[in-house]
Amino acid sequence: MPNVTRLRLKSTTEDDVMVDFLAEIAFLYRQNMQKFECFVEGYLPQLQDAEKLKHIDMSLANWEFIPGQSIYPSSLKYLRMRAVNVQFDWNVFSSAIHPHNACFDQLRSLTLYGDIREYSKRMFNEEMTLALAFPALEFLAIRYIRLTPKHIKSIMLGPLNQLDFSGYSSDALRFIKHKHTHLKKLTLNFERSLEHDDAKFVTNSNAIFSNTSKIAKVGCNIIWGSVWFDFSNIHWKYVTHLGVHANFELYDLLNAVRGMTSLTSLVISMVHLGESNLGRAVKRVEEEKGTRSARVPCKVKTVTLDYGNGYHNVINLRADRQDWFSMAEAIFSLSV
Repeated sequence: MPNVTRLRLKSTTEDDVMVDFLAEIAFLYRQNMQKFECFVEGYLPQLQDAEKLKHIDMSLANWEFIPGQSIYPSSLKYLRMRAVNVQFDWNVFSSAIHPHNACFDQLRSLTLYGDIREYSKRMFNEEMTLALAFPALEFLAIRYIRLTPKHIKSIMLGPLNQLDFSGYSSDALRFIKHKHTHLKKLTLNFERSLEHDDAKFVTNSNAIFSNTSKIAKVGCNIIWGSVWFDFSNIHWKYVTHLGVHANFELYDLLNAVRGMTSLTSLVISMVHLGESNLGRAVKRVEEEKGTRSARVPCKVKTVTLDYGNGYHNVINLRADRQDWFSMAEAIFSLSV
């Protein structure tokens, strides 16, 4: 089968014989290969002369750098690396001809997924001397990986127009502090397990979202655990898409939304509501009925109430039906 241009390798075992066999297969097909997908733990192929390779999707679980391993970077348009650990070394993209730099001349999309358990250990390759260049990069998705200022600068210098980030608010701020002229879509995902200082998160997030006025779509997702900050302290004027998938006080959220004057889409995970939470929200909504603060206009066009995922027992549906109707009116009033 000499005409194969796409190769997918998958193994759930670390058997040396099997890994060597798969490595030989990849080596034989390397020169015509255009798309390579590899999900073999502890293995990275020899693809230094795969000059037609445009697409790589691979797992780096249990991988350790071995001198001599290399991948030709110049032809790549799509690169996705999962299970990236702090031992990962960008030198796999260098060569004998260019030992001090790696230029991803045609790379349009880069995805880096790390392990949340290793996220806080240290900066990613903080001692790296290899210079990276991404002159064509348009899309970056990064999850639980702490890039150095050098990494971030090399990425933000390009024509990046989409950034999807999961991690510390302080790390997200490092990206946004850079000039982001071309950025059109920003999605930030924050979670309780990573943010241990409420005041610091508020400060960081306010700084981030105050610097996004020229980005067309600005999304923020609060996920897992409980909302750990005071909604009354946030100033997310330029957030256009908000998702709350954590325990929260419903009234505080709805009140905060009124101050998000750019918000067009709101997603609320209803599974985290309890009867008492609903009751408190309804009471406060009733108290302010007819007041000016209850009728502040906003741009919300899409409201998604997510009540699923198999957790139907979280909400007590025997709560007063009128409370639900009142809450519906409160949500409706956001767009009035």
